Amino acid sequence: MDVALPGCRCGDVERGVDPQFRLLAEALPQLVWGARSDGACDYVNGRWREYTGLTAEQARDAGLDAVVHPDDAARGAAAWHAALARGAAFELEVRLRRHDGAYRWFLGRAEPIQDTHGRAARWFGTFTDIDDRKRADEGLHDGEERLRLALAGGRVSELTLRDREELFRNMADHAPVMIWVTGVDASCTYLNRRWYELTGQTEETGLGFGWLAAVHPADKAAAAETFWRAHERREPFRLDYRLRRGDGAYRWCIDSASPRLGPDGEFLGYVGSVIDITERKEAELLLRESEERFRRAVMATPFPIMIHADDGQVVSVNRAWTEISGYTVEQISSIAEWTERAYGPRKGDVRSVIDALYGMQRSSGEREFTITTASGELRTWVFSSAPLGEDTSGRRLVISIAHDITDRKRAEAALQEADRRKDDFLAMLAHELRNPLGPIRNAVEVLQRVAGQQPSLVRACGVIDRQVSHMARLVDDLLDVSRVARGRVQLREERCELSRLLRQTAEDYRSTLEASGLRLELDLPPEPLWVHGDPTRLSQVLSNVLHNAGKFTDPGGRVTVALSATAEGSAVVRVRDTGIGMDPAMLARVFEPFSQAERSLERSRGGLGLGLALVKGIVALHGGTVSAESHGIGHGTEVVLHLPLDLPASLTPPA
Repeated sequence: MDVALPGCRCGDVERGVDPQFRLLAEALPQLVWGARSDGACDYVNGRWREYTGLTAEQARDAGLDAVVHPDDAARGAAAWHAALARGAAFELEVRLRRHDGAYRWFLGRAEPIQDTHGRAARWFGTFTDIDDRKRADEGLHDGEERLRLALAGGRVSELTLRDREELFRNMADHAPVMIWVTGVDASCTYLNRRWYELTGQTEETGLGFGWLAAVHPADKAAAAETFWRAHERREPFRLDYRLRRGDGAYRWCIDSASPRLGPDGEFLGYVGSVIDITERKEAELLLRESEERFRRAVMATPFPIMIHADDGQVVSVNRAWTEISGYTVEQISSIAEWTERAYGPRKGDVRSVIDALYGMQRSSGEREFTITTASGELRTWVFSSAPLGEDTSGRRLVISIAHDITDRKRAEAALQEADRRKDDFLAMLAHELRNPLGPIRNAVEVLQRVAGQQPSLVRACGVIDRQVSHMARLVDDLLDVSRVARGRVQLREERCELSRLLRQTAEDYRSTLEASGLRLELDLPPEPLWVHGDPTRLSQVLSNVLHNAGKFTDPGGRVTVALSATAEGSAVVRVRDTGIGMDPAMLARVFEPFSQAERSLERSRGGLGLGLALVKGIVALHGGTVSAESHGIGHGTEVVLHLPLDLPASLTPPA
């Protein structure tokens, strides 16, 4: 149905459209349109615009093709063009697209209004929704046919006022909605058959001002006031009220009315239509109740909540927001005002805060801010924002929930300070413990020289020497962990061949492992793998891992060192042992300082739980990562180190 729709302004009486027809068209629930003799549409009623969501200008540009279902378009176009060619009425059923994209079935009718020569001077068309109700009864078709026959004998302008009133009543009496007409004195002069069927009134009880008796007592005063105010001003009106049915039940209805004008433009009264909207009204009431419950829940929650629009207007804030911030609702009526007050002392933050809050309107997000309360206190809030739909004016709404984390931040700061003091204490303790070790070691060397052949003295010197060496290792680990934690480790980096470095370190440690009854195996690639790092520190990493493996593997066990490269450009060092293994809970914290497995076992094998913590810190300084894997107690442990390879530019894997 390729029909162009020229521009037409709602509310105007279009040229060539009879005023009585227009009043009836606006009162009917059908989609009504009018067209010139050539088929160009120059009128659509309000129901059409509401259903399609198109303005008059959009309808003009898009035509009916924009709303007719693609499967019905060819059939509809053929029927319309055939009717234009014959100048005869046509009828068909098609699906029309609603403003939300859904399609509904409609019964479409078009009638030609003929001039004195029998030619179609205009077209009058309707689409009746037949998707969720029965077709209009047979009387509606009969009334339309009588109207067509009456118009076929002459032009509309040649009909008398009485003829027009009669034609109007014939059509209205068969309409599927309630229609009423008043005179100049505002009294009701006509009610159609649908009114009497629904309300149970008669002409004797309904005409005049008797129709008000069917209006719900609670709505009667407002309905009468709206009617009289519009009548005095001669202006259209619309109102909702409850109407009593014949069985005593009430139904919600919407009453729309427009002034009736005579041939010379004189005011004759009103014509109105009453449509049952009970289901829609009940849905609206349920929505309002839901919104009220939501509002009460928002107000009662202990978290500060703000609802604001995309134009920056603050729609509402709850009690927690005003109580914690100290600002009243009047003081934070917009995002800009809230930002100025809450961030005023730190002017540099204002713009970033505004940008962040507006940015979180477009998509859900979370951001931390420090606000200034009305009393001048600094508090830290985390804003979580998400879209909330649109309000009745079409503005996008956003809900922002603020979690006050001031106490948590203060606790975190206190913990960080305590951790810093702990690191300082450990560093001082390590230095103080290390100072006596030098003199003790010197004294042992002197004693060893004078011990001669005294077995007891030789044994005592050996015990002291071993314990001093053990103590020195513990103190060195303690110092290194402290330096890593405080960022005071200085790496002497160079290009290192990792395979050779691992082989040398492992061979240096082989005797220690073999002395404990363990076998050391190496699985190193023949080609060189280069890394950029401190060779001394990397050797220390492997030594610590080997020391840890040897400490927790019983005699007869095996320790394996393997090296490989990944396609992503990393060197992977795996140190596997057949030792006691670890449970999953221990794997998550094995690289934390002072972490220990089962206490009795850990104490029996010695150590402060610093070795793997130091490994993690040094590997991280080299840009790598470390992890531990174990299938449980008794199944051994594998420590996996990832270090970035130092590749030539031509071999660097693509990003």
